Amino acid sequence: MKALGALLLLGGTGMWCLMRRREGMLPVRVGRALLADLAVLAYQIRVRRTPLPELLEDVLTEGLGAAFLWKPLAQRLQEEGAALPRCWRESVQALPAPLGKLLAPLGPLLPEGGGTLAEAVEETREELTGFLREETARQASQGRITAALSLAGASLAILVLL
Repeated sequence: MKALGALLLLGGTGMWCLMRRREGMLPVRVGRALLADLAVLAYQIRVRRTPLPELLEDVLTEGLGAAFLWKPLAQRLQEEGAALPRCWRESVQALPAPLGKLLAPLGPLLPEGGGTLAEAVEETREELTGFLREETARQASQGRITAALSLAGASLAILVLL
């Protein structure tokens, strides 16, 4: 029975560490999806001259980027009928921190389109790439520390209970 309890305690600790890691990596996963989506957005607007509503309905419909940004943006545009910059600002505020802060400057430029928007998208993609690089390294380090402390605490609890 003691061995079963120890295994359950270690298993629970391991599952908690995995859930914590998955939760901490959400901004990175969403950021990577948005990084790819921004490249598609820039190409579709600059080269193909696709209107934004059509992009939101036909092109940017899959993945985490769609779930966190593009679908809510499309819904806000349809329901509220508000100005695009305002809908963009509200949509990016719902993103995991600090992604909203990185993407917010694109809102006022979306109605303009063209070269100005393309340059802004490229700058945003560079900032997002830097954030993803730093956050991935930070999460890896923090994950190792969290796992070590959790397993040490579980081991101490097992020793005390035995």
